[in-house]
Amino acid sequence: MSHLNTKSNAEICIIEPFYGGSHKQLIDMIEQDLKLVKEYNLFTMSSKKWHWRARCSALYFSQIIPKDHNYKIIFTSSVLNLSELISLRKDLNNAKKVVYFHENQLLF
Repeated sequence: MSHLNTKSNAEICIIEPFYGGSHKQLIDMIEQDLKLVKEYNLFTMSSKKWHWRARCSALYFSQIIPKDHNYKIIFTSSVLNLSELISLRKDLNNAKKVVYFHENQLLF
């Protein structure tokens, strides 16, 4: 399913490559509050094989996030290689980025 040619008026782009378990709970909680105040777009992948999601999700999302957008904020978890996504999609560069580190990366 390609969203590249779809126009988005949303100001917030939420990206979750591992949409399951506690990652899903966080996004669902944020989504409940956002529905009351802002238009947003949510892009997800299933919660399978997190290591492949971490490695390949930037390429996948670069292909489905609309090119015609008004994103001011990009929110994602650390599963997404955000620098890779931005290098593939220069049009996302000006948006403010929020990266949520769900697990303590120092312990892994």
